[in-house]
Amino acid sequence: QDKPSQSRVRGKILRTKARGDIVFFILARAKGGGRVRIFCHYPQGAAFTPLHWRQMETALEAMLEVLQAAAPRAAEEFQVPAEVELFLLDDAAIADANARHLGCTGPTNILSFPGGADAPGVLLLSLDTLRRECLLYGQDPSEHAVRLLAHGMGHLCGLDHGPAMDALCEGCMDAGCTALCNEGGAALAGVVSF
Repeated sequence: QDKPSQSRVRGKILRTKARGDIVFFILARAKGGGRVRIFCHYPQGAAFTPLHWRQMETALEAMLEVLQAAAPRAAEEFQVPAEVELFLLDDAAIADANARHLGCTGPTNILSFPGGADAPGVLLLSLDTLRRECLLYGQDPSEHAVRLLAHGMGHLCGLDHGPAMDALCEGCMDAGCTALCNEGGAALAGVVSF
């Protein structure tokens, strides 16, 4: 059962929700009808994310707009979620979700759970895996974060890996990067590399 409360984090009052023994910090309630919500189960790791939670929110909002515009013309049917919830996790939490819901062992970078008429689509992003992949593969952290969000959005629409998913993810990534660049900010210099 959810138990709302308040806590003080870095001088700001944030609402929290307790689900079982896990406390999620509600970082964002998006403008525009609240289509994107971001929760952090890993506050220590959130300090090391390449994108601020507001930037992730901006990127996801832009991706939703592109998907909603593309859905009527799409050759392959896909469902665009009305709302998206992004959970920022550590490797232990995403490995648990990976085992529990997909029967896979170990952490992964992002998991997607499509919503329904009454439920938002849910993305689980491992900040540890994101950071590790950037080091292993020499990828720009901001660009890779947007790429993973775009990939997750493709799965939220019900697509599997393949050409349709690749095209959709490319459009989402372009929209996310463009929105971030339009928003401004020195930290975004490495986001767009094309």
